[in-house]
Amino acid sequence: MTYKIKLLLVFIGVAIVTNAISLTIMDKLSVHYLYDGYRAKMLSITATTATMLDGDLLKTIQSRTDENTPAWTQIHDTLRRVRDANRRPDTFMKRVFAVVKSKDDPNVLVVAADPEEDRQTAAHAGEIYRPGAQRVTDITKSTVEDTFITDEFGTFLRSWAPVRDRAGALVGAVIVEAPIGWVEGKMQPILLSGLLSMLLAALIAVPASLMISHKASRPLVELHGAVTRIGKGEFDTPLPVAGNDEFAQVAAAVNAMATGLKERDRVKSTFAHYVSQQVMDSILKSGNEIQLSGDRRRITVLFCDIRGFSTMSEKLAPEKVVRLLNEYFESMVEVVFRNKGTLDKFIGDGMMVLFGAPDDDPYQEEHAMKTAIEMQDELRRMSEKWKAEGVVIRSGVGINSGPAVVGNIGSSRRMDYTAIGDTVNLASRLESATKDLKVGILISEYTYIALKGSFRFREMGSIHVKGRTDPVLTYTLDERMEETAEAAAAAG
Repeated sequence: MTYKIKLLLVFIGVAIVTNAISLTIMDKLSVHYLYDGYRAKMLSITATTATMLDGDLLKTIQSRTDENTPAWTQIHDTLRRVRDANRRPDTFMKRVFAVVKSKDDPNVLVVAADPEEDRQTAAHAGEIYRPGAQRVTDITKSTVEDTFITDEFGTFLRSWAPVRDRAGALVGAVIVEAPIGWVEGKMQPILLSGLLSMLLAALIAVPASLMISHKASRPLVELHGAVTRIGKGEFDTPLPVAGNDEFAQVAAAVNAMATGLKERDRVKSTFAHYVSQQVMDSILKSGNEIQLSGDRRRITVLFCDIRGFSTMSEKLAPEKVVRLLNEYFESMVEVVFRNKGTLDKFIGDGMMVLFGAPDDDPYQEEHAMKTAIEMQDELRRMSEKWKAEGVVIRSGVGINSGPAVVGNIGSSRRMDYTAIGDTVNLASRLESATKDLKVGILISEYTYIALKGSFRFREMGSIHVKGRTDPVLTYTLDERMEETAEAAAAAG
């Protein structure tokens, strides 16, 4: 559903709801005042009629035979005159009749006189007055009921007033019933005017909402297009800022957002060239300010270094050295990232790689070993390529696993994400030992324990490391199984 349609429906809905509420309130108030006025008239008529009746005559009427007495005739005629006098346009009393306490049971009321001509509703003297579900409770005081009486003859309001004899004793009551149709008839013009008002409001709301929605939707369409382009990375999409309304303010905010996102994207792109992708992702996902801190965890550290690079560099032009070194690192870093490694740093012509940080890696030893094997493969490929230029290089890889402190180390102005500890020092010493042992890959016994079921190794003896009392047993990939291991690493 478009914004125009929604706005149109909202305007019409508001107009209808507002008028409906107003109409409901007006109806309630009108009903309240009309019924209150109607009930006040009923009470006045009932009380006045009660004073017109002779209580001493009324209490003598107890049965139908009393309808032939002068007492019944007097009371009957008085009630009829009252009834007829109150059947006029501004007031309509349907029934006016009198009841009296029964001599047999003072708690029972019997009809004394009912001037109603309609024999279906008229009652004879002596008949027990049956008020229906809503009983006449206390006839000692003038009362108008709050609720309506509904029976097979219609819905009525009822009131009554006490009739007393000359001694002041309560002998009966006058009861008046008035149909509510009179009040409902008074309400019809009010309801009709309210409905016409609702219709008129809806008709006015349609063109008004169309005009406003058209004016409002145009900048929204432009905003939608701009935000969509920004979401795709197209930050050079300025919106026109016309006027000083809310849409102009939003357009200015979107332009500022696009500029900020463009700058952040540039910073992120530049940042990615200076830190490992895993470290950058970890920093961005955390959402916290970067702090100098570290945590202790188990990691696997890999050191790789080109043998004799310094000697070779003396014989080559500096530009060629940089080109060869960049090509070498480009290939090696790709191998590292492919095997879930984190590039810690470049160290001259070597590199330090972490596995198991910043994200945990339960297969860190396997990933480190695959990285070392693929590095050797890539180096052989590049050596074949560079042979024509008279460049032949070899490298050594040392791998060790164990606990280390990993985190942001440095100062508040310049820090590095790195690992420190004996585990790192041993990995660096293993890489150096590859020259003496004349092997391409050398791992510690701590890494070997996790890998001995996945690769075929050959023991290379123990080495002594500065700062350690006990020697460390080392292993290298069995050259007889190297081809098989390389194929397995490539398949993995």
